[in-house]
Amino acid sequence: MSVIQLVKANIDDSELLFFWANDDDVRKNSFNTDKIIYENHLEWFKNKLCSEGTFIYILKENYNPIGVVRLEKNDNESMIISYSIDKKHRGKGHGTELLGIIKEKFLEYNLIGKVKKDNISSIKAFKNAGYFMKEKLDCFVFYSKGD
Repeated sequence: MSVIQLVKANIDDSELLFFWANDDDVRKNSFNTDKIIYENHLEWFKNKLCSEGTFIYILKENYNPIGVVRLEKNDNESMIISYSIDKKHRGKGHGTELLGIIKEKFLEYNLIGKVKKDNISSIKAFKNAGYFMKEKLDCFVFYSKGD
């Protein structure tokens, strides 16, 4: 049986998250598709770790990192979700699992995820985790709380 846990990210996770962020599929599914430069990533990551409005967690299975989620306060009632799963662990339901864990952990917030229309895996993950979907012109937006 697998042990799944969510662990707060720290500076030691910088290289792993940089590697994951530059994965070809992650870049393709991001709204900014440009490859990331390590020095820029490191500065960004340090700032995010110090930000009171940002929460970054590593999803671990049997103590091995398999994914990451970042939540950023949008206002007092909502947070924006950004997540990815290591390519070796995709297609196993971990995205759905991660989104469900975050939904429970941050019950007081309406969590919001913006997904490109051709990102079928993330669309399924949000739907399977019980998020509400609204279609926009260029994407789908998912909400942990309905209207």
